[in-house]
Amino acid sequence: MSDHPAGRVPHRPEIDGLRALAVLPVILYHGGFNWFSGGYVGVDVFFVVSGFLITSIILEERRTGRFSVVTFYERRVRRILPALFLIMLICVPVGWVWMLPDELLSLGQSLLCVSLFVSNVLFWRTSGYFDLAADEKPLLHTWSLGVEEQFYVVFPLLIALVWRLGIRRLAALLVLGGVASFFASDWMLTKHSVASFFLAPTRAWELFAGSLLSVMKFAEAPRAAPSRAAHECLGALGLCFIVAPIFLYGVATPFPGRYALPPVIGTLLVIAFVTPETLVGRALTLRSMLWIGSISYSAYLWHQPLFAFARIISANHPPQLLFGALAFASLGLAHLSWKFIERPFRDRRNWSRRAIFLWALIPTVIFVSIGAAFVGMKGAPNRWSLEERRLLSPAKTRIEECPAVDAWLRVCRIGAPDRPPSIALLGDSHADAIASALDEALVRADLAGFVVHTDCHPIAGFFDSREPLTSERREHCAEADRRLLNFVAQPSVSEIVVAIRWTARLYPMNSEIDVPAFDNHEGGVESDFPYRRNVVFDTNGRWTDAARQKAEALTDYIANLAALKPTLILYPVPEVGWTPSRLNLDAIAAGNRPPAVISTSWSRFKERNSAAEHILNAIDSPNLRRSRPEELLCNTMLKDRCVAQINGELYYADDDHLSMQGARMVVNDVMRKLRSLSSRPAGEHTP
Repeated sequence: MSDHPAGRVPHRPEIDGLRALAVLPVILYHGGFNWFSGGYVGVDVFFVVSGFLITSIILEERRTGRFSVVTFYERRVRRILPALFLIMLICVPVGWVWMLPDELLSLGQSLLCVSLFVSNVLFWRTSGYFDLAADEKPLLHTWSLGVEEQFYVVFPLLIALVWRLGIRRLAALLVLGGVASFFASDWMLTKHSVASFFLAPTRAWELFAGSLLSVMKFAEAPRAAPSRAAHECLGALGLCFIVAPIFLYGVATPFPGRYALPPVIGTLLVIAFVTPETLVGRALTLRSMLWIGSISYSAYLWHQPLFAFARIISANHPPQLLFGALAFASLGLAHLSWKFIERPFRDRRNWSRRAIFLWALIPTVIFVSIGAAFVGMKGAPNRWSLEERRLLSPAKTRIEECPAVDAWLRVCRIGAPDRPPSIALLGDSHADAIASALDEALVRADLAGFVVHTDCHPIAGFFDSREPLTSERREHCAEADRRLLNFVAQPSVSEIVVAIRWTARLYPMNSEIDVPAFDNHEGGVESDFPYRRNVVFDTNGRWTDAARQKAEALTDYIANLAALKPTLILYPVPEVGWTPSRLNLDAIAAGNRPPAVISTSWSRFKERNSAAEHILNAIDSPNLRRSRPEELLCNTMLKDRCVAQINGELYYADDDHLSMQGARMVVNDVMRKLRSLSSRPAGEHTP
C-alpha cells in the first residue's frame, strides 16, 4: 500500500517494521479474530506512512532538480499495478465457478472500478441492507488503493504549483487542507458515515499528516537533536497510540474522524522519533518484522481474496482455524508475488518506461472489459441450466430504490398505478423483501400502497450504536418518526403493515448477549449480519440497552401506529443460517444435484425469537392483526422443521430474506389478514 523510497531518500528499516505493524492487524481483523476488533486502523497507519514517503521522495527530487511527473507516475505503475493485476486475474476464474449471479455482478463492478482506481467510490455507493456481505467481497480492500491513487494524481501537481512559493507556503497549504479534511471527516460521521470512511476528501488529512511531517523535516534548520530519552519516550508513546485502538476499537466505533487521531498521531511519532537504536526501533527492525514489512503490499492484496472466497465457497461457517491458516498462506503467497512479480517489474533493466506503461494499459483495458461484461450480463446466470437458475438466482424481491421526499422520508409507490395508495408498508429490509410480492398482490386486487422508510432505526426510540449519539441525531430521528406518523395518518391510507427483523433489532436484550448473528446449530452461521448493538433513549436521558426499555419502546411504537390506523404486524421470518442458493451452487460446482430439501430446526427458531414474540404478543389493541410466516414455513411441509427449499422451490433469497416465491406465500396471508382487519367491526379485539 505504501512506497519504498526510490533509492535517493535514505532507507529507514524501522518504517518497514511499521508497515508490518500496520498490515498484520488488518489481516487478523478481516480474518475475524475478535481480539483485533480495531485492526482496520492499520490502513490509517499505511496512509500516514505513504504520505510521508511519497512527499519525501518528491521534495528530494525537487531539491536536486530531478523531479518528473512522468517518472513519478511510472514508479506508481511499477509499484502498484503488477501485483494488483495478478490478484484480479485470479479472482476472475474463481468467481466464475463459485460466485452466484449477484456476487459475480458485484465482482464485475469491482474489477471495473479497481482498474480505474475508484473502487472506494463504488463501495461507498453500494452499501446497504441488500448489499452483499462486505467480508465476501474479494476486492473490498482495494478501496484504500483508490484513496491513495486519487491522492497521487493530485499531490505532485499541487507541489509543482506551490514549489516556487516556498516550502512554508506548501506547509501552510497542507495544514489548511488537512484541517478541512479532518473536520469534514468528523462532521460526516453523524450524517454520512460510510462516505466519511471511503472517500478521499475525508481521508486526505491522514496522508497530509504524513506529508506535513516530511515537509517539516525537509525545511527544519540544523539544531540540537532531541535527547535519547525523548526519542525513547515519544516513540513508545506513538507505538501505544497505534496498538491500543487495534484492541479497543470495534465495529461500533465511529470511524474515522476524531477516532482516527490516535493511530495517525502514533504513526507520526514513530516516524519522527523512532530510530533503529531505540527500544521500539529494535522491535520494529527484528528480522521477522522487516520481512513482513517488505512484503506488506502483497500481503495486503492477498489476504482479502483468500478470506472472501473461503467464506463464499464454504456453505457452512468456516472454522477460525482455517482463517489462521489462510493468514499464514497470505504471507507465503505475498513473498512469492514480491519476489517474482513486484521486484522484477520495479527493475528498469527488465521493463523500460514504454513497456511498463503499455503493460499497464493492456490489462487495464482487459479488466475493464471483463468487469463491464459481468455487469452487462447481470452476473451471467446463463452459466447454468434453466432448472439450476431457479435455485441459484431467485427472482427480485424488492422494488427499486425509494426516492427521498424530504430530509426524513423515502417513499415508493406500489400497486395499481391509477388507484390512490391505501396501504403503507413500514420496516427494514424485511419489508423490502416482501415489497415486490405485495406490489403484485395489490395490482391483482386493484389497490395501491406505499413503501416508507426513514434513515433512522425502524423502531421509534431505538438508535444504532454505530451512530454518534448526538442531540442533533436524536432530534433528527424524533422528527423523522413524527413525519412518518403524519404520513401514514393521511386520509387515503387505510391500513399499515409493519415488517421488521424483530429479534435482530432487539438484540442484545441484555449485556450477556453481544453478537446476534444467527447460528442454526447445524453448521449454518449467518456471516453478513448488518446490525450492531442497538440502544434506546430512556426517560433519564441516558443511553441503555436494557430489555425493559426496549420492550417499552417497541410497544409504544406499535401502539402509536395502531392508534392511527388498522395495523398488521408481520412476525419474525424464520432465519436459515445458510444461504440456500449457496448450498445449491456448492453441489452444482462439485458436479452433484442440488439438495432436495433445505430446512432448519423449528425449536431453534422458537428459542431464537421467544423474546421478540413475547413482546409482540403482549401488545393488545383492537386495531391489530398478526401474520406469522412461521405458520407457513414451519411444521407444515416437514414436521419440526422450517423449510427454506423443497421440491425445486426456493423460499429464501439469502439466510434471512425471503425470495419472491417465499414472499408471495407470506403476502397472500398478509392480504387475507388485511381484508379481515379492514372489515372487522369496531371494538373487536385482535386474535
